[in-house]
Parts: sequence; C-alpha cells; structure tokens
Amino acid sequence: MTEKKPLPKPFYTHAPWDENTNPLWPATSFYLQRNYVGNLFPHKMNEARSVKLVEQISLLMLNLQQLQNPVCLKAEELSAIEKEFLYEHFLCRESFQNTLKGQAFIVDDTAHFLAMINVSDHLQMELVDCKNKWEKAWGILSDIDTAMSAMLPPSFSPRFGYLTADLGRCGTGLSVMCYLHLPLLIQSGQLESAIESQLEESVMVSSLQGAPSNFIGDFVLLQNKYTLGLTEEMILRDLHISATKLTLSEKTLRDKCKEKADVSIKDLVSRSYGLLIHSYQLQTKEVLDAISKIKLGIDLGWITGITDSKINEVFFTCQRAHIGFVFGEENTDAKIISTKRAEFIHNELKKSKFID
Repeated sequence: MTEKKPLPKPFYTHAPWDENTNPLWPATSFYLQRNYVGNLFPHKMNEARSVKLVEQISLLMLNLQQLQNPVCLKAEELSAIEKEFLYEHFLCRESFQNTLKGQAFIVDDTAHFLAMINVSDHLQMELVDCKNKWEKAWGILSDIDTAMSAMLPPSFSPRFGYLTADLGRCGTGLSVMCYLHLPLLIQSGQLESAIESQLEESVMVSSLQGAPSNFIGDFVLLQNKYTLGLTEEMILRDLHISATKLTLSEKTLRDKCKEKADVSIKDLVSRSYGLLIHSYQLQTKEVLDAISKIKLGIDLGWITGITDSKINEVFFTCQRAHIGFVFGEENTDAKIISTKRAEFIHNELKKSKFID
C-alpha cells in the first residue's frame, strides 16, 4: 500500500460490496444528476468559474449531516492511479482520467457515496446500497439532494424537469443500476428469453462495460431507460420488480443444479478455480470471468474455505489501480500488473478447496 492515502481509510480496508448478503444481487447504485441556476453547463464554463463552483458546492456538501466525515478531492491534486482507483471502486460509467482543475470529487467514511463536481453536470451523486435496503438508501440520497437544493436552486423546467447536460437524462435526473450475478441464466442460454418475459418496459439491460451483451463476470446490469415522464417511485418500482424476477429465475436454476450436481457446470467451476490458483499471469477480464464461477461454486457448496464476501473483495481488488495500491506500485507495465494480480489471487485463495 502506498504511503499517500488521499481517500478515507475505509476505501483501503473495506471492499465496496463487503456488507452484501445476497450472492445473486450484490449491489444497487442510485445516481442523481443536478445543475444549478446561474451557471452554464460544465463543458461551457471557463476554468475560473468552474473553480469557484467547486468551492461553492464542496463547502456546502462538507457540512451536510447526511455524510460521514466527507472530504473533497480536487481533480488536479489526484494522480492518474488515484483517479482510476476511484473509478474502479464505484464501477463508474465514465473515466476520470481527463478531469482537471475546476473539477472535484467528494467521498465520505461510508465508502459508498461519491459526488462528482463539474464532470458532466454541476453535481452528480452516487450512493451504493449493498444491503438491499432500497428505501433507506434512496432516502439518504434524496435527503442530500433536498439539502443541496435548499441552498443552491437547481435548474428546473416545468416541462422537462431537472435539466441535465445530457438531454436524455432530464426529468427526475435519477438513474438506478442493479448489479445482478446471473451465470446460470447466461451459460444456459436462457437470459435473453428471461429478459423478454420478465423485464418491465421501462428497464434496459447492459454489461459492466455498458454494452448490451458480453457480460463480463456474468454480471447483468439493469437500469431505467427513462428519467423523463416517470416519477422516482415508478423508476424504483419497475427496477425492483425486474431485478426480483431475474434473480428468482437464476435461483431456480441454482436449486436444480444443487439437486442434480450438473457435471458441465461443475467442470466450468473447477476449470476456473484451476486457472486462478495455478496461473503465473492473469488479465483482468479472464480473472473477472473466473471469479464469477468461483462465486457460483461457493453458493452451490462446491468451493469451501472462502466466503462470497471475500470473493467480492477479490473481484474489486484484482483491478489494475487496486493492484497498484495493494503492492505500492503506481507506474508498472501490464506484465508486472498481471503477475502481481496472480500473486494476490493465489494468496487470497490459498485456504479454499474445491470439493469433487
């Protein structure tokens, strides 16, 4: 671990999904976009105005009672690997590498809250829920938004709702993302039919990288298609219904797999296990796909000596920037990172065992 630690300590001591108890539905992210009256959109502002707005927003947010010991991280003061670490931790959809002076981030001791200032909108806030307590998580984020809006009037149109830099996200400005681990639906080829029959019309499917297919790590990401014309309650309801139906379908397949001990699935899990414990170098994608099978093996009782919570930690820590922090090496080439990644995984899996 490097000596310089700009982020609060929990970012280094706790994995993002460490409090999760549901192996099929480990996390949900609630994401709000806001802009404020009297300011151009970030891409239209000059540097001086951007810096002033960062100071204004951060001063208000650092005094919010809803946040636990928040800190402001100015983009120009963060190294490339620190920005990537933040990006990986929250599984963000846009890179932070090009963020400069006049842009900033706010995090707190929960390690589940992220505010981005002047990145795409004046303020983008994300709160990650790992306990399947939707009402509480959404209530916290909504309270933060209400407190900010009381001090800074948001840009709001009676016709288009909250105005955002991306016109397609106006309205509520709320995006909800459900992370579902569905390896058996994917491996059996049943995911497409399950999506067609079980998803609400307002819900869309993508992968961790944003593509509508190629589900890295067997994670399926559900997100609301629309933010305009729907209330927050409607968005939350449709996503919860869709996510619940898909996870029930996956659970049904897992229950059948436990009863019959499907040889082809067991072989897939054992091969993934062998790859992780014997490889000298490992690339990120192959690791994430293999870890998915380990998660499945743990839930089916085929792999012992390691918990689902621990494998979630490995899932995040094997990413490039996290590996750099673990080994204290910020400027290493791809081969060194691949070797360090394999070394880290060997150590984490050394007490585990595959049951024939």
